[in-house]
Amino acid sequence: MKRVALLVVAIILTVSMPYAQTTLPHSFKVAHASGAVRWSQCAFGPDGILHTIWEEDTDRGHPIFYVSYDGTTASTPFNVTNSLDRRAERPGIHVGSKGHIVVVWGEDSGNNIYMRIYDPKLKAWQAVEAVALGYGWDEPCPAVDAEGNIHVFFSDDSGGRAYCRSKIGGVWENVYRLTGGYGKQGGVAVAPNGTVWAVWREKQGNGNYKSYYSKRTKSTLWTPGQMVTSGGGSSSHPFLGVGPNGVCVLVFGDIDPLNETGAEIRLWKIEVSQTREIIVPFGMQHYPRPAVDANNNIHVAIQLGGGDFGDGTKYLNNIGGKWNDPQTMPATWPKLPGISADPFGNVAVCQSSIIFAAPEGSDIWVYTLLKIEPKVFYTPLNLASSISLKSIRRNPEITYSLTWAANPANIDSLVQGYNLYVNEGSGYKVLATVSKTTFASTFKYTDLSKKRAFALSTIGIGGIETDLVYFQ
Repeated sequence: MKRVALLVVAIILTVSMPYAQTTLPHSFKVAHASGAVRWSQCAFGPDGILHTIWEEDTDRGHPIFYVSYDGTTASTPFNVTNSLDRRAERPGIHVGSKGHIVVVWGEDSGNNIYMRIYDPKLKAWQAVEAVALGYGWDEPCPAVDAEGNIHVFFSDDSGGRAYCRSKIGGVWENVYRLTGGYGKQGGVAVAPNGTVWAVWREKQGNGNYKSYYSKRTKSTLWTPGQMVTSGGGSSSHPFLGVGPNGVCVLVFGDIDPLNETGAEIRLWKIEVSQTREIIVPFGMQHYPRPAVDANNNIHVAIQLGGGDFGDGTKYLNNIGGKWNDPQTMPATWPKLPGISADPFGNVAVCQSSIIFAAPEGSDIWVYTLLKIEPKVFYTPLNLASSISLKSIRRNPEITYSLTWAANPANIDSLVQGYNLYVNEGSGYKVLATVSKTTFASTFKYTDLSKKRAFALSTIGIGGIETDLVYFQ
């Protein structure tokens, strides 16, 4: 039997299981870096494995390193930038539902944004690719939809412009400027229905900033930016998260212009709620980051302390319908936390902590709500096919009848359905997607000149797909 992930190491918790935990009790040091680390970020894959990146300050440059963590061990750190000399900064990461890992970063020399992708089919990192040259290098953020279309948000901090560039169907569109005035900082996220959301902050006439948002689909243009009212304060570092229900959650710091020693952390469900909720009262805190879990609970991680010299991470969630008491994970000089939710109910936060005693350098830690347990999906069984012909001389028609059975090795609650494929001479292409309770399908064709072959795969609830099995 074929599979697409590591073996399950314990009983898998299903999405429907109630939460008894509102803090992150599991922690693991996934790496020790030889230099100072800034901007660690993490993203779950559709199989429940966690992927973490960070920018490391070495004597030669700022390479970006990557590790995966399966709940037991972390992989050997991999240099995504392919060089120790590149001055790569402020990386972002997202893992698509098919398992593609997208890492982006900026390089201030030239004002450039770059990207590198791990292809799960080829099981290899692809070449470094330029996203945008000369537009800006600050705080790039990637998002990948279910079809593999890529959207990269970034900004020109000194020039006051925020952009997004999208790669649709494998082809890059033109760089799109989101800001109408002077703006910067933000991010991008994709909803399950394919809606792409972007957020940034933009300066007003009184010198304060407000958060703005826009949206698009793969086939439509970005809508005009709309302002998010945030009281009398000035918006700082807005960011997005989207859950299974498709609601886009925006968090941002709201700075009092008369007291800039800290900020309130506010949250808004874009186009759903009229309330810009204060979820954390005023304090010295930066870079709020949201994630929405499989049950649509909202989780937020915030850097504590100064912007460049943080004291750790504050984490809180609204599991049970109310905001629970925050949890603090101390650290030395972390530069913002990373946060991610997987399709099965888990949530992870990552942060770095600089070590001044031997071995000097930085530790990269991850903290999780549930124990990470990679999910395994197996191909369907008992594939059978039959062919029937009708009216060979007049209005010829050929019917292919396909049947199969569920694989009992799969956990039913984690299976989404099946993809049916057809090959008419130019490779296998998706013909239909059916539910997990469907075990037969029929297809009719009037063109008898083509030779056709059919295949089938299992799809997990996070979108991951098994290898193909073939009808004989």
